[in-house]
Amino acid sequence: MSDTDPHFNLRLPEELKVKLMEAARDNNRSATAEIVARLEETFANEDIVEAKAARDALMVELGAVLQAGLSAAEDLNEVKNALQEAQKVLNAKQAAPLPPEENKPR
Repeated sequence: MSDTDPHFNLRLPEELKVKLMEAARDNNRSATAEIVARLEETFANEDIVEAKAARDALMVELGAVLQAGLSAAEDLNEVKNALQEAQKVLNAKQAAPLPPEENKPR
């Protein structure tokens, strides 16, 4: 931070000022640097929260897509099973001897 940065007057409750000064001392920073660091962290956390919300929305969407895919796979499996049954019936009919025809032309 430089002395050319804009100044900003701030009123704080006494207890908050004491906490701020203690935190600044513990972190080897000035009170101004402590305030700036905490504000920057707050805004960074907002970005993280927004990113997590976007990720969660995408996960819900992905879940819906996967569920639709599973449903389609189940439908295809049912169609496959029906086709296999139809093939068995067709094979059985083709393998069966033809019934004698009563009215054969002579």
